[in-house]
Amino acid sequence: MKLTKEQHIQSENYSVFNILSNGVIECSNSLEDDCDTEIPGQSLIYRPARQHIYSVLLESGKGGAYPLVKEWFVYFGNPLKQPELIQPVQPSVPGGTPDLKTLWLAKGPDVEKQRYSTFLACFHLQDEMEELQALEAPVAGFCCLLTYLMMQVSSLSLEDLNAFVALILCLKGKSAAQLAGLQLAEVDSRAVHLGAVLVRGLTTLLMANSACGFPFRMDDLMPWTVFDGKLFQEKYQQSHRGCSVEELLEGNESLYTPFQNLKSFICKVCMAKKRVIQSRPRGNGYNAGREQRDFNPRFQQPRRSHFVSPYHNQMRGFVQRNPQSQGGGSGQPDRRRFHLPPR
Repeated sequence: MKLTKEQHIQSENYSVFNILSNGVIECSNSLEDDCDTEIPGQSLIYRPARQHIYSVLLESGKGGAYPLVKEWFVYFGNPLKQPELIQPVQPSVPGGTPDLKTLWLAKGPDVEKQRYSTFLACFHLQDEMEELQALEAPVAGFCCLLTYLMMQVSSLSLEDLNAFVALILCLKGKSAAQLAGLQLAEVDSRAVHLGAVLVRGLTTLLMANSACGFPFRMDDLMPWTVFDGKLFQEKYQQSHRGCSVEELLEGNESLYTPFQNLKSFICKVCMAKKRVIQSRPRGNGYNAGREQRDFNPRFQQPRRSHFVSPYHNQMRGFVQRNPQSQGGGSGQPDRRRFHLPPR
């Protein structure tokens, strides 16, 4: 606990101290589109990964039961009047999940392998370690997240995958000035939504990395290393318009093979999990369906008819939810703060 507190004070870990000391985690803001019924709330998408991370951090008690974790996570339909009690779920780590003393303090190549495999198991990728370790660290981390996302959200298409892969490959060769100078004729709301989902996932990567003893350098998983909103908008719109791979990769022939390899890897992993990624071009515009949420049934949450989003009438569409604290003696944390990844 002393080590965790020191890392927490120095912003060297993410969310671990609060989970270990109080059994509580919170996320007070979320950029989501209430009209897009095909993409679930970010909290729900990443909950299975968080459950594995909780299992890595918390010791099981008598009978193998873990203490429950209190989650204060904002998403549409959750009034945040009380925390959700989440059960940790042990990940499928080859040889079993190492204890924290091993993950955090032990040294040697075998321990490094355990850290990496435990991290991957949190995202159901423990069988893909050899291929992922062959990639540059930022690309490997991004690939872990993107593969997990493609497996969990069934509405994501081949065009979405192409846009994300083109983003990570093209981003490396661009300066800050080039990115700032990108001009877009229009902004697609679904691309904004997907970008926000991905960036939220990066915080889950950071938490898993902290819990597993840092198999990655934290800098390699930071949003500014692997994501740019305007560049993703460009790649998303190009992909959904049916542009060629050559255009997606800006004519850079050296990126063609990495593009095909990353895309093939993600499709292969998804196929093994019986998730077929299909083509679904959306052209220049997107109107989300309003009838039914199309995603993994395990994420389905009952809509609570008594709860109305504070922005329901004023701002349909994209809202940044930041509920005010209820105050009083309820023990509810102050959710007016914005939580950012440690620098």
